[in-house]
Amino acid sequence: MVSKKGPATAPGGVSKVEKDADLVMATNNSSIASKRSVEQLYYPKPHFFRHFVAKPQRRSPVINRGYWLRMHTMEESVRRFMREPSKKPKFVLNLGCGFDPLPFILLSADESLCRNTTFVDIDYEKLMVNRKLSIQKSDDITQLLQEVEVLPNDSPIQVRSKNYVAVGCDLKNLEKLDEVLRRQILPSECSVLFLAEVSLTYMDVKSATAVLQWAAKLSNDAQFCILEQHFPDGPEHPFASAMMKHFKKMGAPLHSIHEYPSLRQQEKRFTDAGWSRAKARSLWDLWSDDEFVGTSLRNSLDAVEPFDEWEEFALFASHYFLLHASTSPGSETLLESTIPEASGDSSGEFSLLAKCPSVGGQRRFGALIPDGNTSIGYHSGIGRQTRLLSTDLYTESKDIVESQLPFPPNDISARMCHTVTDLGNGDCLLVGGRASPASGFRDCWLREAGQWRQTQSLPAPRFRHNAVKVTLDTDHVLVYGGKDSSGCVLNTWLSWSKSGNGWREVDINRDNVGPRFGACSMNLDDTSGVLFGGIGPDGVVLDDFWTWKCQQKSDGSLFLELTDQTENLRNNSPLFKYINRFGATVNRTSWGLVIVGGVTARRVVPLDKEIMFLDLSILLKCLKGEISWTDSPNIVSAIGLGAGFEGPRPLLVGHAASTVTPDELVILGGGAVCFAFGTVWTEGTWMLKRKDSTAENNWALVSQS
Repeated sequence: MVSKKGPATAPGGVSKVEKDADLVMATNNSSIASKRSVEQLYYPKPHFFRHFVAKPQRRSPVINRGYWLRMHTMEESVRRFMREPSKKPKFVLNLGCGFDPLPFILLSADESLCRNTTFVDIDYEKLMVNRKLSIQKSDDITQLLQEVEVLPNDSPIQVRSKNYVAVGCDLKNLEKLDEVLRRQILPSECSVLFLAEVSLTYMDVKSATAVLQWAAKLSNDAQFCILEQHFPDGPEHPFASAMMKHFKKMGAPLHSIHEYPSLRQQEKRFTDAGWSRAKARSLWDLWSDDEFVGTSLRNSLDAVEPFDEWEEFALFASHYFLLHASTSPGSETLLESTIPEASGDSSGEFSLLAKCPSVGGQRRFGALIPDGNTSIGYHSGIGRQTRLLSTDLYTESKDIVESQLPFPPNDISARMCHTVTDLGNGDCLLVGGRASPASGFRDCWLREAGQWRQTQSLPAPRFRHNAVKVTLDTDHVLVYGGKDSSGCVLNTWLSWSKSGNGWREVDINRDNVGPRFGACSMNLDDTSGVLFGGIGPDGVVLDDFWTWKCQQKSDGSLFLELTDQTENLRNNSPLFKYINRFGATVNRTSWGLVIVGGVTARRVVPLDKEIMFLDLSILLKCLKGEISWTDSPNIVSAIGLGAGFEGPRPLLVGHAASTVTPDELVILGGGAVCFAFGTVWTEGTWMLKRKDSTAENNWALVSQS
């Protein structure tokens, strides 16, 4: 007689299946605590998460905004389903609902829209019994639901009311679930919307696929909205790596992401499971879609709490997607063009040399201080715990152990998102920055003749602005854009000069450049330059490109002539879309302009576009009319991380970059708080050079004694 093995048993007599289920349910506790934080700040009353979260905790602004986007995405998906004209009754089946009160939020806010809809929440039996108890204790919920019937714990249906049903059933037991739905809940003719918000991904791939196949057959009029994680640029991306380690540490690893890492593979996953069509979009893409998240709605969020974690928000939203599938025939627009891009590949011409010792600097959003030919300072910014007063010294020579010129004194408040502009001969100007997003700085500091002194302050606080040097009768610093302490995105151009006249507003020839912060601006020569990218007041990365020419009026003030070159580049350079970024650095080298890191609109920056190159010789010829824009497709090309890159993949946000020689660019610092998954630091030094150069990366942080 052969004995049959029972389920594996974990310590304490609990089966492994039960233990795994408990770990997955624990992820729900963290999720609803974050959603409760969002509800407290962003949602009008009545509040429903409070009935499921015992001790509310305020989350960080980036976690609040990330969960707000998740919540809005699911709510908007349901609203769109309910708005569709249909004579059939509608059912919203939430697979793995946890303690999410989505039905109650919608029934309270959109009663008339929900009139023809029944919400069916489905999750583990154990969890749904607890959900039932919370509903019973809440007068707000029971009065909202009307005609509430509470059933015994051993019943598959735990709660039933006019527009709401709670079902306890393991999603792996599809036979039971199918029977309950068909016999007790769904009529023969109905429209069904399935929801799965980060739930199926905790199941093994085979079981999750079975759910999709079953769902496609439950009704001939069905839709499916699934929100999950994906790899927009592979599992090696620093954010993706941190995310996967987090869920593994939680004991609830993600499964489907390995089998279906890309959006296209997710779409095929559904069509292979019997769905007629499917379209997947990242949440960062949806954020930028005015039809999905309207401009006024995006703007309204900034009035709730100060927010400036844009890079981290973009990274999070780029790694989550919403897929909409349907059983009805039709055609979905492909997510991306299938037409291959012109090569525009310059990676073979460059090398990025990484030098990553075990102990490297951990600093983000600081500013570089000119020092000597073979040394540079990295000032202030944010460190492991807080903003830093100090300045790190980086040198190319082991013989240099201290700075050649004085670094900013400690009576300059610790700050981030400020600028330091090199004025030559050891002089430089430090401008603005911020403590918190609601506490910007207007003070400015000049290092002249080896001494730091406070100079004229800005008219108002300003951070995440651009600052470049222009030379006319004397040296000027030209500042544009940024944000102030109220969160207002600035549109003014200011100039400062050594003459002592302080800050003066610069007149411009056109007013449609648009306010922005976190943009790229760099000189073409002493009196002209370029401006592109950044984020506008509507919270979306801009996709324009301007050239500017600075002139001086008789009264000594400056006048700026701006020219919109967007269409010239967009129509003739296939890779133009990859240089429009927020939070990137741009530096002028002997080769041209080098754009490093930051975040792009609608998707994460791909590895092979991490560093971009703008050919100045071609650009200047086009501007002078010597060659046609149509003959200049390679004016923008991709360096990526260069040829034969060896080293850990850097997370190039919050970093700084400097042209230390005309042929060498050094990248320092950076990193990000990867949502709730931990902080990733870009440590060490990174030097970009021509591949045929024999230069080595000898840049290193000088340890502080």
